[in-house]
Amino acid sequence: MEYQTKIKWSFISAIMASICWVIGDIAIAGFEIIPEKYPLFSETYADQVDVEFAVLMLEGSTQRLMFGALIAAMTAILFLPGVWLAYQYVKDRSKWYVWVTYFILLLSVLLMPLGHAVFFYTGEIFKSIYNSPVAAHPYLLETAAGFMQMLYISWGTAIIVLLLGWFLFSVLVFLGKTTLPRWVGFISPVFLTIYQAPIKSILPASTFKDWLIAAGFNLSYLIFFLLLLTFFRKKLFRLPTSI
Repeated sequence: MEYQTKIKWSFISAIMASICWVIGDIAIAGFEIIPEKYPLFSETYADQVDVEFAVLMLEGSTQRLMFGALIAAMTAILFLPGVWLAYQYVKDRSKWYVWVTYFILLLSVLLMPLGHAVFFYTGEIFKSIYNSPVAAHPYLLETAAGFMQMLYISWGTAIIVLLLGWFLFSVLVFLGKTTLPRWVGFISPVFLTIYQAPIKSILPASTFKDWLIAAGFNLSYLIFFLLLLTFFRKKLFRLPTSI
């Protein structure tokens, strides 16, 4: 396959993955959080659960939550060509710090599916608690605590590794180690996510705000790859010096 063709399909793959993950995030976590609406968690079990998380997915049907988990988890592999694209912008790919950055970004893709899919199981267990007899709550609460621990470990690790990888990529851009202008370091996914914070804080309560909160990072992925495609695609039309 010609190098230009690889570039083309890598952009397509990364953009498709970003869209699938935005849809997945919205489907599984794009809900308004109103703890007061569910006194069982906001009052009765407030000292035993993460209240905001416990009520997050109560309004979601099993089908919606399952769809949100699966569309993202099963398309995560499509992000790998996107990582490869970022690697193509680096001038000297033989440096150890380039390989470390590349490895961390690859690792972030491998960690993403589990961290995302666990949301489904956690949402379902809290729905079970809410709709089950009080006598069943002690066991279900214990099970939910285990699910939450699993979520904190898997999702938390995936987010940390992902943010670290794209921050290191930004550092490479800032230091002039890539063919991209140095200012492009400020539009990597990690910075695009940071820019969303003030926007989210001033937006009035709405479905759109809930969706933005849920899909923030993957929306940043989508914007990042679209910007690279629009403004910096031609910088990749050269023979690669390595894989």
